[in-house]
Amino acid sequence: MYSLRHEENAHWMNKYMREQYPFIGIKKPQRHQLLKEWYAHEGKGLDWFQVSNELFRLKEREFQYIALDYLLFEKKNWDERIPQLVEDWIGEQSWWDVVDVLGPHVMGIYIMKHPEQRDYWIQWWMASGNFWLQRVCLLFQLTYKQKTDLNLLGILIQDLSKEKEFFIQKAIGWSLRQYARVDGFWVKDFVLSHELAPLSRREALKHL
Repeated sequence: MYSLRHEENAHWMNKYMREQYPFIGIKKPQRHQLLKEWYAHEGKGLDWFQVSNELFRLKEREFQYIALDYLLFEKKNWDERIPQLVEDWIGEQSWWDVVDVLGPHVMGIYIMKHPEQRDYWIQWWMASGNFWLQRVCLLFQLTYKQKTDLNLLGILIQDLSKEKEFFIQKAIGWSLRQYARVDGFWVKDFVLSHELAPLSRREALKHL
């Protein structure tokens, strides 16, 4: 990885992420190809939990992205450690680029397979005071389409609707905008009948 360092790419990637994380400068297509080749030859059959954690804790941001991609490659082997892993990773490297994969693409898949665990983790994370974990609660159903639990989504939105945090207001709007692809009438009625931040309202109605 380090032999592929690209200083100009790293500079602009760092700027894009508000200079919070160092980068090697490897863009997504090349990074994904490297992972696919490594996974095909060496990555299968390893301890997915250990490998993903070791990758995630390396310094440069590309390693967190690779850890996420590797985790998704291994989803057939996931077990009950996934929710705690999500919580730990968010606690260590919180920002939207990681959270927005862990929400719909990790917890969303996990809860679909283990619905009996949903309420425990949602209640725990909603009460945590950590807005990134709360964002996961809002976004984990993002790919559920007709299987979206609208009662739960409505409760979560109402519980967080007065939050001033940008990433919560944005997530409220995003969750509604995504469901509008399934039922725009429901979303429009929800927005008109509930008090939402202007940002949430704009995002929700963007394509209606």
